[in-house]
Parts: sequence; C-alpha cells; structure tokens
Amino acid sequence: MDVKGKVAVVTGGAQGIGLALCTRFAKEGAHVVLSDLSQEKCEREAAPIAAFPVAADVGREEDVASLVSATVERFGRIDLFVSNAGIGIDGGLEMATDKWRKIIDVNLMSEVFAAKYAVPHMLEQGGGYLLNVASAAGLLVIPDTVGYTVTKHAAIGFTEWLAVVYGDRIGVSVLAPAAVLTPILAGKEDTPEGRGAITTDQLADIVIDGLADERFMITTHPWELEKFAIKGRDYDEYIRTLRADVHAVPAAAS
Repeated sequence: MDVKGKVAVVTGGAQGIGLALCTRFAKEGAHVVLSDLSQEKCEREAAPIAAFPVAADVGREEDVASLVSATVERFGRIDLFVSNAGIGIDGGLEMATDKWRKIIDVNLMSEVFAAKYAVPHMLEQGGGYLLNVASAAGLLVIPDTVGYTVTKHAAIGFTEWLAVVYGDRIGVSVLAPAAVLTPILAGKEDTPEGRGAITTDQLADIVIDGLADERFMITTHPWELEKFAIKGRDYDEYIRTLRADVHAVPAAAS
C-alpha cells in the first residue's frame, strides 16, 4: 500500500509510535485521523500535521464504532486502520483481575472492535488495509509482564485469522516491534527486550516499507524472527533460550 492520498486512522496517535506514524503518513500525503484518549491532546498533536483529531477509548466498543463512523462521515472512506493503542502492565501471576481485564480490552479487544467496524466499510468500498500493532512479546516472551506477553500473542493470532479470512480482499499486516524508544520501554533499556532500541522515526520508515511490500509480519530487529524460528524448529530449545536470557539479566547489570 502507498499511503499517499489514503485515509489513515491511527489509534494511540498522540504519542510514541502512534504519533510517529501519524506524522510520517501525513508527510507522505495521507489524510490522517489521529485518535487518542484525550480530545485536547488529539487536537494539540493533530494541528501541526493537519490531521483530523478524534478522541476514543479503544477498550470501549462504542468508542471504536464512533471513531469509524466519524472517519467515514468526514472522508467518505477508510483506507488504512492502524490499531496502535496499547498499554503495558508489569507483573506475573499476582496481577489483579481488573488489570487483566484492562490490558485485554486495550491490547486485544480494541483490534477486534476495529476490524468489526472498519472491515465492512473496506469490503463495501472494494479494498482497505488493517495494520495491527503487536510486539516482539507476541512472538516470544517478556518475563516481567505476563499480561503484555499474553495479549500481544493473542493480537498476532487474531491478525493471522484476519489475514486468512479477509486477506484476499483487504490488506492485513501485523507490526511486531522489539525495542523502540517509547514510554513503555522506560527503565528497561538494559534488559534483553530493551537493547538495541530504535527511534520511532526509524520505526515509521520500517512501517512504510512493510506496507509498500504488503508484508504480513513487519518486524524491527533480526533476532526476533531468528528466535521465532527456533520456536518452530524445537520448542524445548526455544524455552531454554529465553530462560537463559532471563538468567543473564542480573549478570549483565552487575
């Protein structure tokens, strides 16, 4: 997909990866819909790039439905919907149930809602593109955050299903970045998942290339797919490899 002249919706668009994508899409000539939780923040970040600001809590189905409706009402179509909004909650088995529900809603159900309401418009107009943002945590494991790991795995699984069922009629890609300098990574730069972090502008370049090639899996670091290949070849070796990374963290920090 060439985003020039296309109507592109980006959730979580007021900061980090989302803002970088909005900025790059606008630079490439797209009509950008910048969505985030706060209308004030949306308007502030949308103004410099002439984007259309629409506040939405993507964990709420009605908000995503309204975002899709507002976009169609304004532009008459949706060519690209980027489900980027996401949250990270650290913790293991002790994580509270309400936090589980929150991270599932934001990291997974938001993408389900986006597809539920955007895909019918895309099919009716004869084409479109879904880009779901997951994480390397959806291919591998981040030990200190079970909720993030599980929901990003689920996001990739859902996007695979979309590609199988709808991929002959619309474009479907999943973005699985490994280490990007965003607020979610703050304080984790020296951990295995934080090393070799790239900037959000570098990520935007990767996304533009991935969309142009219409690749299903868009990654940022070679080691992601290298470790994923081990998973497919020998699951026990894969578990041992990730366990070794966990045990190596204290030694690396000392």
